[in-house]
Amino acid sequence: MRITNRMLSNNAIRNINRNLENMARAQEQMSSGKRVNRPSDDPIVVARILAFKTSIAANDQYQKNMEDAKGWVDASEGALGMATDVLQRARELAVYGANGTMPDTSMKALAAEVNQLIDEMVQIANTSYGGRYLFGGSNTTTPPFSHTGDTINPNYNTQDLEWEIAPQVTITVNKNGGEVFQQGDNDIFQLLKELRDDLDGGKNTDVSNLLGRFDQAIDHILDIRASLGAMSNRLEMSLSRLSDTQISLTQTMSKLEDVDLAKATIEYKNYENVYLASLATSAKALQPSLIDYLR
Repeated sequence: MRITNRMLSNNAIRNINRNLENMARAQEQMSSGKRVNRPSDDPIVVARILAFKTSIAANDQYQKNMEDAKGWVDASEGALGMATDVLQRARELAVYGANGTMPDTSMKALAAEVNQLIDEMVQIANTSYGGRYLFGGSNTTTPPFSHTGDTINPNYNTQDLEWEIAPQVTITVNKNGGEVFQQGDNDIFQLLKELRDDLDGGKNTDVSNLLGRFDQAIDHILDIRASLGAMSNRLEMSLSRLSDTQISLTQTMSKLEDVDLAKATIEYKNYENVYLASLATSAKALQPSLIDYLR
């Protein structure tokens, strides 16, 4: 086959351009810190990186959901801790009023304190977290209980609030007002009002009969607090597990995506040497022409 000057020129230019592209790619990797900057660099690796990024982004959202759910649970448990304190104080007042030796003025003073405890219990039942009412069911924008005069009206519903904490895994963390404060016949607000009225009327026997109901109410609140505590522990463990998963995914993706700077620097220097050598070789190979021999 006859080799022409044009063929030599085209071949030299093609090799020079290829070497220059290799240099540019190595330089881009060093400047961006990424081994692949576009799908054409390595389609298989890019597909894996995109899959990792999708998983990491989803886990970030699950982590936010769990943190919000845990905050809700902890806030609910804290509110019920205060409710327990109110009930225990009311029970203490009931014990004082049940002994039958207190004068009427003292009984009325106890009744006045119980009336304050009723207001406090309503405020606890209307506790909010991040602008959302804890015990309103799905109705988180309206106080679960309204207190007008001596009447306490419920505004909650019994629907659950669910947080997605993993693919196709949801958790219900809310307790509605009826479940907590008006469970069956043991209405905490009604119990406190009965105690207030019996103390105000000097009915020490009736006050004594309320002690067992107060014990039931306290036990009921403690059971809910135990349930919330177990849920909080579960969320904490899930957060810890998810954090470990995120670290593992990020490390694996980094191995696929991030460039080894030392290796890239060596490769760039090699490409540069090859490029300069190709320039020097082509210059010498393409220099002779017919004009040189006609001089």
